[in-house]
Amino acid sequence: MAGASVSEMILFIAALVVAASVAGTLTTQVDRVSDSLDDRSLDLSQEIRTDVTVISDPGAQVHDRDGNGNVTLYLRNTGSSSLPADAETIDVFFDGTYQSTVAVTVVKPTNTDGSWPRGGVIELSFDVGTLTDGSDHRVKLIVREDEELFEFRK
Repeated sequence: MAGASVSEMILFIAALVVAASVAGTLTTQVDRVSDSLDDRSLDLSQEIRTDVTVISDPGAQVHDRDGNGNVTLYLRNTGSSSLPADAETIDVFFDGTYQSTVAVTVVKPTNTDGSWPRGGVIELSFDVGTLTDGSDHRVKLIVREDEELFEFRK
């Protein structure tokens, strides 16, 4: 009779050890999923708060305005947060070609830290050289996952 009690106690202890291991593993995995969701929600909130609008007139002269072969566009920050006012923030594609040299100038109000505030306007300029008269062109702008398309005729 004593042998049965010892074996039952060993099985009970083994069951507790297995249950504790499973509970520990589940807790760890739930913590990882929770942390992952927190990180993703922060990324999504930044994407949602980011919105820009091209306010340049496609009928006006946007190419070679100063005689230097540049395309000059004006963008308004219509999102709910300030953005860095630098070329690293904005990806520019002209007729499908990535533009690596882009100049960004804040035109209307800047924050004290030089950032691009909500409602503010920046001037975006990049060199494309000579364009043929009567040709159609596309500029795709990407700012923190927000994409804008601007089409114009030279």
